[in-house]
Amino acid sequence: MRFPLSLHVVLSSGSEEIAAVTRNVSASGVVFELDSPVSSGLEIHFSMRMPGAILGTPHDVLVHCQGRVVRCSKNQSNYRAAATIDDYQFAEQ
Repeated sequence: MRFPLSLHVVLSSGSEEIAAVTRNVSASGVVFELDSPVSSGLEIHFSMRMPGAILGTPHDVLVHCQGRVVRCSKNQSNYRAAATIDDYQFAEQ
């Protein structure tokens, strides 16, 4: 199941940091909107504060994710990148 969530995140890959906004999130992947293209295969780390209402928890939950970009394309004004979520950890609240 995909959730249409708009969350501001920072993608980290090595020493590079890229500002992005999620457009939809599932257990295994996420679509980001960003200002510049990213390469397929790029390994990324990012954290998202998932709304408790989506997760069925009383509070929002911070999730640290690791994944990789599987595709990137240009739309009208920016870029959309799809990435897998290969591993994740819930941060203690």
